[in-house]
Amino acid sequence: MSSLCTRLADPGMQEKDSGSTSNVRDADWASRGHKPDAQALGVYSADSDGAVLAQWRKRILDVAEEQIRRVGHRKTTVADIAFDLGISRANVYRFFPTRAAINQGVCARIANRILDVAREISQGAVPATIRLAEMFAALHRHIQLQLAEERHAHELFVAATDGKWEVVKWYFDERRGYLKRPFVRAWRPGGLKSDDAGNAAGCIMAAIISFVHPGLVEQRIGGGEDVEDELEAETRFVLQALGNAPD
Repeated sequence: MSSLCTRLADPGMQEKDSGSTSNVRDADWASRGHKPDAQALGVYSADSDGAVLAQWRKRILDVAEEQIRRVGHRKTTVADIAFDLGISRANVYRFFPTRAAINQGVCARIANRILDVAREISQGAVPATIRLAEMFAALHRHIQLQLAEERHAHELFVAATDGKWEVVKWYFDERRGYLKRPFVRAWRPGGLKSDDAGNAAGCIMAAIISFVHPGLVEQRIGGGEDVEDELEAETRFVLQALGNAPD
């Protein structure tokens, strides 16, 4: 995920921080030569600057995520994060140029945990159709659980998807890749009927999007729909379309 952090913030985006508006620049200032003064932060060591920077970026994101989960991303401020860390706001900005960059970093963490679910299933040894069905159910279950038990984290992810943040584009690209993986090993006699794994993965994403998109899942549940039965029916439809539905 570290490579993602170098491109999380979109220069065209803007977000308010404690009433002020700032241009969102690259979330990883260090990668562009703007190195924080580690000695001034009291964490100077003989280790490489990169290790010190990584340590402090992690500490900032740890505190930011804890606050976002507790009070929400709209109420979390750079001043609060700095206070909990015992440093000044200016030192936080040495690592993340805006609060929006911090939000993107936390969102990337949440997205990566969801991807862990798909990643593990995609690497399994069971038949492709079983992996796909398990992946649909697991991704939906994770989003549903986050909605029920981690409301503020869910709200951040919805804001990211609605705002089309860069981290969301990365997330959907990665998820599509994990949906594609089962096809690569299924091209054999009796396997899935598809001649283009990438196209098949895109079509599958379109078919199940309302069951794995955080905002759409919330709408379905809020509308009183029987989401579990509908997901099961959609799964069977997708697998039948691929020519290899389970009995």
